[in-house]
Amino acid sequence: MVNVAKIFSTLGNPNSLVPLGVKDLAGTSGMTAGSYITGKEEGKDRLIDEVGTELIWLLGIPALKLVYDNTVFKALKLDAKFDPRNLKDKDIFNKIKEYAPDEKVKASIEKIEKNEKLFKNTASCRFVFSTALTIASYIMLTKFKQKYTEKQIRQNLIDEYNQNKTNEAKQNSTVNEQEKSNENATQPSFKGLASAIEYFAFSPVRNMWLLEGAITTTRLKDSRSPQEFIGYAIKEAFAWTFLYFAGAKIQNAIEKHAKEKYNKSIGLDARVIEGGELQKAFENGSIEKCLEEFKVANTSNVNLYEFLHKNPDNMVVKTAKQSDIIAMYPKEKKWYQIFKKKEYTNKIDTRKFIDLEDIKGVENKIKELYSQYKEALKKGETSEKFFAGVKRLKRKSIAANIGSCALALGVISPGIMLAKRLLFKDDAEFQTKKDIREQLIDEGVIA
Repeated sequence: MVNVAKIFSTLGNPNSLVPLGVKDLAGTSGMTAGSYITGKEEGKDRLIDEVGTELIWLLGIPALKLVYDNTVFKALKLDAKFDPRNLKDKDIFNKIKEYAPDEKVKASIEKIEKNEKLFKNTASCRFVFSTALTIASYIMLTKFKQKYTEKQIRQNLIDEYNQNKTNEAKQNSTVNEQEKSNENATQPSFKGLASAIEYFAFSPVRNMWLLEGAITTTRLKDSRSPQEFIGYAIKEAFAWTFLYFAGAKIQNAIEKHAKEKYNKSIGLDARVIEGGELQKAFENGSIEKCLEEFKVANTSNVNLYEFLHKNPDNMVVKTAKQSDIIAMYPKEKKWYQIFKKKEYTNKIDTRKFIDLEDIKGVENKIKELYSQYKEALKKGETSEKFFAGVKRLKRKSIAANIGSCALALGVISPGIMLAKRLLFKDDAEFQTKKDIREQLIDEGVIA
C-alpha cells in the first residue's frame, strides 16, 4: 500500500537526499537526451558522466561512512552511531547517559566520555575520509569517461573511413561491369555515400555542498574544449540554483501564501498533518493541555530534554517523533532478519542528536495552526474541511518545489544548451569528435 503522507514527507524534508535525487534524476535524463540529439558519442559520454556522477554524489559519502564505521570505529570499540554534537552541553550529556535506552548503549556512551578526544578526532576523520574519497572517485570517473569516449570516437572514425573506402570500391566495380556489358547505356552518376548518421536517445545534505563544489570545479577545470566548458557552466549554474536554493524558496513562498490567503499554516511534517492524531487532539481540546505542559517545561534546555523522555504522550513530543526530529531506539535484529523491516522500541535513542530549537519550532507551528483552527470553527468551517485544506496546501507546496526544479533541471537547462549548439552551425558537432578527426587526418590514418 502506497503511503502518500510518507511520500510527501520525504519529498518535503530539507535534510533528506531523496528530493535532491529526484531533481538530479530529472536533470540527468534531460541532459543525456539532449546530448544524444547532437551525436551518439556525445550522448554516451554524457550518460556515463551524469549517471556515474549521480551515483557517486548520492551514495558515495553514505557508503564510505558505513565502511569507516565498520572498520575504524569498530577497531577502536567506539559507537559510531553516537552524534558528536551530544558532547557540547555537559548537563544534557548527563541526561543522555541517564536516559540511555539500555545498558549496552549506556556503557558505550560512558566509554565515549572517557575517550572524548579520541572519539571526536575519529568522527572528524570520518568526514574527511568519506568526502575526500568521494571527490577522488568523481575525478577518476571524469578521467575514465574522457579516455573511454576519445578511444570510442577514434575507433568509430577509423571504421567509418574504412567502410566508406570499401563502399566506394564496390561502387566503382559495379560501374566497370555495367560499362563492359552495355557500352551504349547512359553512364549513371554515382557519388560516394556520406556518413550522415542521426543519433537520438535519452540521457549528495550539507556534505553535498562540498561535493557539489568539487564536481563543479572538476568539470570546469577538466573541460576538453570551450564548447564543453560553456555547457558545464550552464548546467552547474542551474544545478546550484535549483538543487539547493530555489526549491526551499518556492515552498516557503507557497507556505506564506497559504497563511496569508487561506489562514492555514502548513509548516508541519506531512505525516503529522495527514496522520489524524493531531486533528483528534484539536477536536477534543487535549492539545491545550499538551501545549501548557510544554510551556512549563521550556524553562531550560535540560528541563526540556528531560520532558521529552518523561512525556511520550504529549502531542508536541509525538509530533517531533513523527517528524524524525526525535529518533527512536531500534529493536535488535538477528543476522537472519537482515531484510526484515526495521522496528522500534518506545524509547528515545539518546545517541542521536536532538535539536531542541527544532522541538521549540514544532511547538510554535502547532500553536499557530491551533489558533487558525479555532478561528475557522468560529466562521463555521468544520474540522474535516479545515484539515483537508491544510493537507491539500501542503501537498501543493511540495509538488511545486519538486516539479519546478525538475522542470528547470530536466527541460530548461538542457534546452538552452541544445539550442546553443543547434543555432550555431560551427557548434553543432561534438568538439571532441572534431578534434580527434583532425588528429587522425594529421597522422595519416584517415583522409
